[in-house]
Amino acid sequence: MISPNRFLASKSLFPQTWADARRLGVTATMVAKAASGPGGFEQLLAEFEQEWIEPDNPYMKFGRDWEPIIALQMKREFSLMPNDWLIRHEEFAHHLATPDCLSLDHRVIGEIKTTGKDWEEKKIPIQYRRQVQWQLHVTGADFCVFSWMLREERDGVFAPAWFDAKSIEIQRDEDMIEQLIETAEKLWERMNNER
Repeated sequence: MISPNRFLASKSLFPQTWADARRLGVTATMVAKAASGPGGFEQLLAEFEQEWIEPDNPYMKFGRDWEPIIALQMKREFSLMPNDWLIRHEEFAHHLATPDCLSLDHRVIGEIKTTGKDWEEKKIPIQYRRQVQWQLHVTGADFCVFSWMLREERDGVFAPAWFDAKSIEIQRDEDMIEQLIETAEKLWERMNNER
């Protein structure tokens, strides 16, 4: 079980606190980008101190609209509860993640994505696999239920292509986790040196 003091802030209840707390460490999104190569690493560092708000677009809106619906499917099928709490690692306080879902015993996490391209089980994009492995590291969970909904355009509006999202299990990959920890520590050191 994840102890209560490791739950730092809820995005829906305390959005500014959640955003501020994310700047106190390395999140799944950050480490996935930094691990993509030197260009991603340097771009992340350049963007870190900026107060940047991503402009809304129809792709993002579709994802926001459908994530709660997919979360209900994950609750129904896998007994995973929706989550928007930022969680810190038990030992490394600057290792942070906000998995989309958690099981009641915290042994399983869930991650939700929407996409314009269907993925085969073995072809989940590497940046999402890195995000999932970092979340597994931070939470200590055994595996992730990864769910995705394909969107398609109908009369100029995005709509779901299926009745339900597709889901697969992604198991822990200790080798990838070790690589991500190494990347995160380099990133954290640079972030602190450049503040």
